[in-house]
Amino acid sequence: MRAIGLGVAVWISCAGAALAQETADDPFADYAAGRYVAAEMGAEAALSKDPANPVWWALLAESRAKLNRPRDAAAAFGRAAEFETDHTRRSYFLRAQVLQFVAADLRAEAQAVVRSAIADDLLDARHSLDWAMVTIAADDDRAAQDILSNEPLHGDFTRQSALDAAYSAKRRGLDQRAAEFFEAGLALDGAEPSPLSDAQRENIRREVRELTRDWAFLSQASYSSSGRPDGLVPQGDAEVMQLGAELSRRIGGWQGGRPCSLFARVFHSEFLGEDRVLGNATQGWVGLRYKPLAALNLNLEASRLVGFDDQGIEDWSVRVAISAGEGLEPEVGRRNWTYLHAYGDISYLLDNDVTFGIAEGRYGRAFALGGETTITPYAVARAGLDTGRVTDASLGGGAGVNLRHWFGGDATTAPRGFIDFDLQARERIAGDESASGVLASITFGR
Repeated sequence: MRAIGLGVAVWISCAGAALAQETADDPFADYAAGRYVAAEMGAEAALSKDPANPVWWALLAESRAKLNRPRDAAAAFGRAAEFETDHTRRSYFLRAQVLQFVAADLRAEAQAVVRSAIADDLLDARHSLDWAMVTIAADDDRAAQDILSNEPLHGDFTRQSALDAAYSAKRRGLDQRAAEFFEAGLALDGAEPSPLSDAQRENIRREVRELTRDWAFLSQASYSSSGRPDGLVPQGDAEVMQLGAELSRRIGGWQGGRPCSLFARVFHSEFLGEDRVLGNATQGWVGLRYKPLAALNLNLEASRLVGFDDQGIEDWSVRVAISAGEGLEPEVGRRNWTYLHAYGDISYLLDNDVTFGIAEGRYGRAFALGGETTITPYAVARAGLDTGRVTDASLGGGAGVNLRHWFGGDATTAPRGFIDFDLQARERIAGDESASGVLASITFGR
């Protein structure tokens, strides 16, 4: 929570100095000197003689806030606002009360003050950037974004207020507004005495990338020495050359980390053996993909399979995929870092009654080659399930290397596209022979 303090100058402007002269001691001087217990006692003594004076209530509130008693401070700020007749100072006391309620983890009470202030036309909270920021602190993003729809307020942004407004808009699902606020925060960073670190700027650029990504394209060419690399009905343990692409479009934006996308993909596979083509298959999918949990990269997918030749199949598929990791993108300011990627994927073909499953874990070290290019040697373990094979399960392990280049970024948006080359070799540990072999792929994403 951002701290709020009235300061000695504000109290002097409220005639605090004159009031202090009426007491034997000067509680304002005690407060300025950091003697907050004495300042609190002095304010209480003054209030026993003058209980309707907002200046003494404000001093009492500030002293209690400094003594880490936010609930008591909030009550005193409320009394200061109750007796204050100047609307500017009353607005200030109420904002301070909200922030003290937030510090005391009394969100409902904080939001009640916010609603009351917004309904009070004399406070003009709907045209106040200060009230927008306090409302964000009270976890009322709906009311905050209602205030921030007043575009002239954006001209008063500081870096921090712009970033706070951006995260609030993101939580409300206002993707374009959030991206604009993030970009404003980055633009204002140069005027700050303590600029953001390169890593902080990169994290914000990645926020902008995700908020503004409304479509995606992925294409891949791959070779596997031990059957189907991914996604198609296998043909024994033949070598496979595969070429495919997927185009997806988000429906309704980022949705607070729960996007939904329509997609279409097609893959063509050439099954090889003894230097000749044994067969081929061209397979299409059209479907819907949904990420139901903001904090977990879990995707649910339902699709219709469309066969484009005799080897392709017509079916319905349901699929669940999950992944997690660290060090998957360049880490700003570092030459090398830990790389960890875990992936699981299981799909079921309803008509053919076939289940495919893959679980792969990689652990390695990524090295920056300059710019946006990395090379990552890694160890890999991979388990597979394919009920269309005679032996339906497999487990293998080995090593690989990945070379990736990111592109398409700018000053406010992290790179959207990448191209990488991945090569791995595995030995069978158990199960089907497909656990061993060589897998090479070139992938382009945007």
